[in-house]
Amino acid sequence: MTDTPKKTLTLNKKPITTPAATVNRTGKRIIRREDLKPAPAKPSANKGKPSSKPTNKKKPARKPTKKPTIAPSDLKAKELNDRLNAFPVWLNFQPLAIGIDKDLFKLVNDEQFPGGSKKVVQKVLKMHTRHGRYLSALIQGGERYQLDGVINGAVTEPEQQWAAEKIKERNQKQ
Repeated sequence: MTDTPKKTLTLNKKPITTPAATVNRTGKRIIRREDLKPAPAKPSANKGKPSSKPTNKKKPARKPTKKPTIAPSDLKAKELNDRLNAFPVWLNFQPLAIGIDKDLFKLVNDEQFPGGSKKVVQKVLKMHTRHGRYLSALIQGGERYQLDGVINGAVTEPEQQWAAEKIKERNQKQ
């Protein structure tokens, strides 16, 4: 063991050799905030006119845009419509038999279609029977069909007139 004394640690700062405002390191200039002078105020465009808006007032935060939400019954109605497109009568927009809603309810129950409620079946029927191709088929007249293609009645004259009025109203709106 040696009896040499150990050096004591000091916390004294070294003196700064460069000016306080800038320090040059590898060709870059570093400026400290404390040493900066405040920037002069910008001249206003409305000299002599009183400002109608306060200058210190912040704008409110922008509200996020809401994505359009689609009702679950609309999604189920579209899904049911896709399933019904397997029937040529439905796919070709041929006139449907009166009381076809009961057949659709039966079909939904037999297939155990999840989410197939009365509201969904009514939406699908409304969407299908208000389609332009379906109304055109009603105007042409002819037979009414069940989903399996069996003829079930005929399109009457008042139904043809009603379909023609609906198409005329739709064309006037456009």
